Amino acid sequence: MMKYAVLLTALFLLQSASAVHLRNPSHKYPTASTAILRSNRRGKSSDSSALPTIRFSACNDNWLDHAGCDDELLKAPSNVNDNDVIHLCSASSITSSSSSINPLVKNLFRGAFLRVASDLTGGTPLENIKLRVATTADGPLQATREIINGSNGVRNLWSGSPGRIIEGSLLGGIFMVASMATKTQVVSMGGSKTAAALAGGIVGGVAQASIMTPSGLIFTSLSVNKDKPGHEHDNSFTVAKRLLETNGIQGMFAGGGPMAARQATNWASRSLMTEVCRTSLKLSRFGSVGEIASGVIGGVTSCWNTPLETVRVLMQRDISAGVTPKSYSRYIGDVVDEAGVVGLYRGVSPRALQAMWQTVFMVVVPNILGV
Repeated sequence: MMKYAVLLTALFLLQSASAVHLRNPSHKYPTASTAILRSNRRGKSSDSSALPTIRFSACNDNWLDHAGCDDELLKAPSNVNDNDVIHLCSASSITSSSSSINPLVKNLFRGAFLRVASDLTGGTPLENIKLRVATTADGPLQATREIINGSNGVRNLWSGSPGRIIEGSLLGGIFMVASMATKTQVVSMGGSKTAAALAGGIVGGVAQASIMTPSGLIFTSLSVNKDKPGHEHDNSFTVAKRLLETNGIQGMFAGGGPMAARQATNWASRSLMTEVCRTSLKLSRFGSVGEIASGVIGGVTSCWNTPLETVRVLMQRDISAGVTPKSYSRYIGDVVDEAGVVGLYRGVSPRALQAMWQTVFMVVVPNILGV
């Protein structure tokens, strides 16, 4: 199931990237003739035959707008020749274009930086607490105390950080690229911002699952086996090696179904509800405070799918312990039999905080920056 979802996502991204490159609908360039007409309005003579031949090229509208030539023609003194202004602007535009960074690369770096920043400043401790709550009888406060009481004290909250940094940079980069390409595609097809946010979240979440499934398995193993006999010297690399030797490559993707479903619904909910709060509820009129409030609401409301996360954690916990994993429905049934429906929502408190934190970094910050 997961490999087909990832394949469809990759094909959609490829189509989106091509469409964005060809259409680039976000730019509303005035034509060269518009510049000439404006120039005429301010009393300057603009002989079209005297303009450089580059104005007939396909890229003329782009460099004219990017270089600010349209405005420069309006501001230039009447004794300055229009041709000189356009030549200067076109040269400036060419220089600027050659030094610009590809949007794909920009989004990769933006996503990687934002995700790693969210993990190191709070995401990793909350993930450790959430995993302990989901796999034990501890509540959030008790889980936090138990983690801190380990041999490394408070640093235990950041257990698994090296692996999380690698994972986070990949997850953040792929999410930002997938989400932004999808949003642009939906808007270019006439979709609303709300529809674009929903689609971007779904595609970004599914794309993440291809990386997050093996990474989550390693992180879960580190968390549930912390300080257990035989696991005193575990780290991300030794755990990955052991899991590969035991289960092979295919075994690293165990729990991929719940992970893909969780990630798709996670980011669809976060992106959709954040956009609804920004636009429909008009919280964006309050500036950065309103944007952050929208992200907090979007993050909290995404926790409706906590049962998917509970199953994913339990499945990967068993794999980490060398136990053959059960079916999805069997895990659901066992949890309900043992603790009732409420048991499916164990760990929802730290998960809600983590969801708020990640949504602010991965959805709100790009919105504020106008990405």
